[in-house]
Amino acid sequence: MAGLGLVERVDEDCFVANAITRHMVDMPSAQHGAVHFCTEGMMAGAFLMKKLQDTNFAYPFAECDGPFQYAYQLMGQEELAKQHTYSIMEAQGRMDSFNQFMVGKFLKFGTFPERVAGAGYDLGAVLGVDHEDRRINSNSSFSSALRDDEVAMVDIGGGRGELLLEVQAHYPSLQASQLIVQEFNAAIGDAPSVRLMEWNYKVSAEQPIRGARVYSLQHILHNLPDLDAVALVQKLARAMGPESRLLIIEYAKNLTYTNLHSSMIALYGGRERSSAEWRKLAGICGLRVSFEKYEIAGESLVEMRLV
Repeated sequence: MAGLGLVERVDEDCFVANAITRHMVDMPSAQHGAVHFCTEGMMAGAFLMKKLQDTNFAYPFAECDGPFQYAYQLMGQEELAKQHTYSIMEAQGRMDSFNQFMVGKFLKFGTFPERVAGAGYDLGAVLGVDHEDRRINSNSSFSSALRDDEVAMVDIGGGRGELLLEVQAHYPSLQASQLIVQEFNAAIGDAPSVRLMEWNYKVSAEQPIRGARVYSLQHILHNLPDLDAVALVQKLARAMGPESRLLIIEYAKNLTYTNLHSSMIALYGGRERSSAEWRKLAGICGLRVSFEKYEIAGESLVEMRLV
């Protein structure tokens, strides 16, 4: 534990709490994070070079054929070796712990509408409501007013709806039917202020909600290899209308997030991405980058629209 920096070593058999120890006490979700990065993360890292050497340095990895799966293959656990990292964690009874880690993982300053406003992005205008939560009138220089039968925002992979609940609290005129959380499983809890919908983007051919004002992907695409990321974004592009935006919330590909970038590669075949990579992905999918703001530390924001 001292070698990992989780406690301070004073003497051979004497250890004291340090700033990381105190952080884990104050943030219980961090305790779950320490467990997972000391298991899945270190295991994938330990077998990374072995995987590359034995496959003649074949790269990039597919999401179910990375160093984590390769470790199970070498251990003779062929069933696990064929599965996605999340499926392996589920099979081992570790997913509840991982979900608790994820709830508290991302250090956020303010609500989602406040954070994007700090990046210079006018979410209210995009949604068709003004700063005072009134529907924009037809003479406005912003987007057209949001109709009652129109979907304001779809959050793909939105968990229990935390992001959309913050949006609804900021813009109370938005109805539950206009704020949709999509997850791969039906049993994702109860959130009366938003609408919960089952959608597994890996197996479904099309996005069922057409022409929404905003489709959001928060920390989703960095879990995916490039080809899988393109497949998902293409599904969203086919559903988008002239007023639609795709909002991508990720960390920037920079020196601050080298550990996260390497973790995504080793565990999922994914990656953090740069401005040039987002623009290339957009072009492949018939979209253009219409807004981007990259932070050295903290969430970055990329908006894409139809060409």
